[in-house]
Amino acid sequence: MKEMLTLGLTLVLGLILFYMGFYLFTHRTKTLFGVFSPKDDPALKKAMTLWAYILTILGVLTIIAAFLGILAFQITMLILDAILVFIMSILMPTYLRMP
Repeated sequence: MKEMLTLGLTLVLGLILFYMGFYLFTHRTKTLFGVFSPKDDPALKKAMTLWAYILTILGVLTIIAAFLGILAFQITMLILDAILVFIMSILMPTYLRMP
């Protein structure tokens, strides 16, 4: 039972990361939430592209880790996911466009 729950939650995390990466990649030319404008800031566009690739790769690797069932690989991916999403959440507010 515990293994199935771990598999399900790891899959959900992988899908969320994959979606976040896909979202950032497809919205590199649109204003995000009215505060991020990649059209006006080329550095933000580069950062969004970099984080899109990172999150997409993390999402795919996390899904693979869930299906392989190797505990060390799953733990490593969960730690990497947490650290890199934390770093992204710290760095992205530097690109805020305040009126």
